[in-house]
Amino acid sequence: MNTVLVTSPVLQHAHQMALALHERALLQGFWSGVPVIETGEAPPRWMPARWRQRIRTIDIPRALRRHPARFQATTRLARALRLADSDNMHRIFHWFDAWAARQVMRDRPQVVVAYENAAFHTFRAAKAVGARCVLDAAALHHQAALELLGGFDTPYTPEINRRKDEEVRLADMILACSPLAAESYVANGVPSDKLHPLLLGAEPPRNTPEWQPSEGPLRFVFAGVLCLRKSIDLILAAFRRLHAEGLRYELEFIGGVEDPVWIAEVAATPNARYRTNVPQKELYAALAQADCLLLPSRSDSFGMVVAEAMACGTPAIVTTQTGAKAMIENHPGSGWIVEPDADDLHDTLRGLIENPERVRAARPAARSAGQAFSWADYRERAGRLLEDFVR
Repeated sequence: MNTVLVTSPVLQHAHQMALALHERALLQGFWSGVPVIETGEAPPRWMPARWRQRIRTIDIPRALRRHPARFQATTRLARALRLADSDNMHRIFHWFDAWAARQVMRDRPQVVVAYENAAFHTFRAAKAVGARCVLDAAALHHQAALELLGGFDTPYTPEINRRKDEEVRLADMILACSPLAAESYVANGVPSDKLHPLLLGAEPPRNTPEWQPSEGPLRFVFAGVLCLRKSIDLILAAFRRLHAEGLRYELEFIGGVEDPVWIAEVAATPNARYRTNVPQKELYAALAQADCLLLPSRSDSFGMVVAEAMACGTPAIVTTQTGAKAMIENHPGSGWIVEPDADDLHDTLRGLIENPERVRAARPAARSAGQAFSWADYRERAGRLLEDFVR
């Protein structure tokens, strides 16, 4: 049939959606600003060696893929020049959106799957050629996120939100990363029959080391951007309080930083250390060796690192505002759900540190959750949903 186009300026999980469609002979094309390669394919010649280490391998034929180098190069240049703030990144996404729209007018697919912040022009073009539109929304509804986090408008925020609202209006179906995310759209007036929660997945690379029990204190890991949205302040406050109470632990942070002050705050926290972003294989190794993952976000439509940790058998602490809580709800005993406040997080951590056997006993349930939410499982669920939609 080959009737569905998938287009995204960044990778996120778009390559898994594209592969799900390809496996069902539905994929007309996969256009991404971030390149991927199939097994046995050499990385693009223009790509520097340090980028090649991070390129994803996904078995979508080269003939079905388009990866315009200018979008990746512009993104990298903006980061190198420290110009990659939210407004400028959105402008790059909107540039990709305009490019994709022109290709849609030429190729005339029957269904277009596009991603939030890069579907405004694409969906308008799709409607012009009679195609149906599927919005894959990676975040909560923007109004819900504002209510949870507060924040302030930048000069470009009204335009970003205007486009988001139009993308939602034009979409015939909206894929949300979790029931929590879907509820945020319904709460802001989006018809529930448009929305389909579709939990994401993860698969560890081959040869990821197995977890080994330790005689020492429990090993906690946080992986992601150190920022207020991910409750970095609550984590640090909880562990400083635990240290003052005489409890032992090991704490590792891995990822980028919203503000360099957080690196200094980690350094000032007893028994805590920080590592910058690492390649995916190293991240999985760190997750596999940890006793427990921390993701007590104030707002997170899913939280991919939870699926990645559980794929390694590592249980997680998440909040009521983290979409990946659905994994724990579906697999009781695979982790702990807390409120996004310092006291609840502290009390949960204290209970686990004082009773470490509870953390170790959670590993089988976490492994079961990881197996149920693998990428293969995601592709099965996504492929079946899109196949029904197409037919």
